[in-house]
Amino acid sequence: MPEHGIILFNLGGPDSLRAVEPFLVNLFSDPDIFRVPMGRLWQRPLARAIAKVRARAVAHHYAQIGGRSPLREWTERQAERLERKLRAHLECRVYIGMRYWHPLIEEAVRAALADGVRALTLLPLYPQFSFTTTGSSVNEFHRVWRRYGSPSIPITTIRSYPDHPLYVRAVCERIEEAVRRHDLHAHACWALIFSAHSLPVRLIENGDPYLEETKRSVEAVLAHLRTESEHRDIYARVPAVLAFQSRVGPVRWLEPSTVDVVKQFARQGVRHLVLVPISFVSDHIETLYELGHEVREIARTHGVRTFALVEALNDSETFADALAAIVLEALGHGT
Repeated sequence: MPEHGIILFNLGGPDSLRAVEPFLVNLFSDPDIFRVPMGRLWQRPLARAIAKVRARAVAHHYAQIGGRSPLREWTERQAERLERKLRAHLECRVYIGMRYWHPLIEEAVRAALADGVRALTLLPLYPQFSFTTTGSSVNEFHRVWRRYGSPSIPITTIRSYPDHPLYVRAVCERIEEAVRRHDLHAHACWALIFSAHSLPVRLIENGDPYLEETKRSVEAVLAHLRTESEHRDIYARVPAVLAFQSRVGPVRWLEPSTVDVVKQFARQGVRHLVLVPISFVSDHIETLYELGHEVREIARTHGVRTFALVEALNDSETFADALAAIVLEALGHGT
């Protein structure tokens, strides 16, 4: 019987093309992301209507990356590595709670309770906090917990870790791998683009800390590259920009867009670009298709010769070390 349960929060993704539409229904039904004037009465019907309209195009995108999201597979590997590292300190089990597709947060909670855990830690796989991601997952957890949970089980919630040293090191390792693979150290003119999921500006104006925390991540990564890397002198000269992707709808979104930054560098004569998916810890539709297909093609048509898409953290051992350290620090254990 595990003494302690850790629930990893992530978005989730369709595990087949047939799952795309119900996945989208769950996504658009989330009031933390899409709020409708008539509230809960119209939320689900409107979500079904939007999902039906968008499902064909989204399914086509998934078909280009293998017909399913790899997010669950990467999250399972992260959970396995984290559990192995934590067991040197805790009798524990790690569970996966996805927000919009299986295994859902409710499934994770029920599994943990069935195993008889005596304490829970909630760990988001979103390094930067947003009310639309970590906030939504925590809200859903508490809705489920009110139905199934016990007040005798203590719950520790980890909010974010945008500049945790091990997380930063893991990101830097991925960047350096991509730079070495494309031999960019030999080029005088290349640039780093940190691409993060965008948010409507109104959310930031209403107090969402996502933008500030994303900037902290970028600043910490650049500081590490420019002081700790073997090629720190090169990184000190390379221009770096934070940009935003995945905008949907007519509202004002965070800027600049990733596409606009790619075009701007191309107009300036920069022919080698390194794209860093700074807000994503696992490769999925937004890295593999949006960056790997759409943005790559735009870069090519604008004269960019090297488009080095940095692999997400995925099964990085250093990232697993980071997650373990974050949990142990939150629980007051020395590492």
